[in-house]
Amino acid sequence: MNRTNRSFFVRFVNLLLNDATYVLDEGLSKFPKIHDLQVKLKDPNLPSQDREKAEEDLRTAEAQATSYMQLANETVGMMKLFTTTITDSFTMPEIVHRLAGMLDYNLDILTGPKSKTLKVENPEKYFFNPKTLLPELVDIYLNLRKSTAFIEAVAADGRSYSPTTMETTARILSSKGLKPPEDLQAWHELSEQIYQAKLSLDQADMDFDDAPPEFEDPIMGIIMDDPVILPSRHVVDRSTIVQHLLSDPKDPYTRQPMTVDDIVPDDELRERIRKWKEEKRRERQRERERKEREVEGDEGGHKGGQADKMDLGE
Repeated sequence: MNRTNRSFFVRFVNLLLNDATYVLDEGLSKFPKIHDLQVKLKDPNLPSQDREKAEEDLRTAEAQATSYMQLANETVGMMKLFTTTITDSFTMPEIVHRLAGMLDYNLDILTGPKSKTLKVENPEKYFFNPKTLLPELVDIYLNLRKSTAFIEAVAADGRSYSPTTMETTARILSSKGLKPPEDLQAWHELSEQIYQAKLSLDQADMDFDDAPPEFEDPIMGIIMDDPVILPSRHVVDRSTIVQHLLSDPKDPYTRQPMTVDDIVPDDELRERIRKWKEEKRRERQRERERKEREVEGDEGGHKGGQADKMDLGE
């Protein structure tokens, strides 16, 4: 993919993500209010003035939910289609973490404890069908399951990702007959890959917890993989500034206009970070091996002690 095409697809997917995030959030957030108003209106002792106000509020919330959910269904449908046909565009560094966060958040809303707040009377009148929406979100995950970047992005989502949510989703899909066996198997395999990636990331956090300050992205607080120099001379990770420029085409430090073409790779710093990581991995590996030898030695000594006691007993 050349730079022009890449730039186009980044903007396109970013806009699609913006739309999906907005309409899903606005649509799903209306159902707790609709639920509460429906319950309130069942009270025969509700004063007429309060009833009129509740009915008006209900009509407003219902109209908003209907509009947003129609758009949400269409947008999720487009994402399902495009993640099948242009998969790589959704796993680019400047996109994949936002995508993973959006998917994880809505998966948790639909299957986690908050799902109880979505229960309303006649949900179909609002174009809300969890038995359709959930499988389509799952399809997006499955469409991207061969991407290591996507798996790691889901695992790195500290806000919404949870192995429990993945397991709950599998149970719902199975018990409701929402997915065929081959898709359920693919979901189980993906869930395990994400879980293992999470373990690796947690270990990496421990391995690199003493990183020099200049190795950390000052905006995101993560160790940089691809440091670049901004026109303001500040250094950030490439993925950070590219994602920033999608919504705000200005240097985040000076607020002066800039484009991605204005950034300069910091090759010297990138090489220092790479070498530091390699040395840290070797140090941690040596430490783990030393501890394993100590444990083996203790176990051998313990067994030898038991054998001596047996000999003495004889």
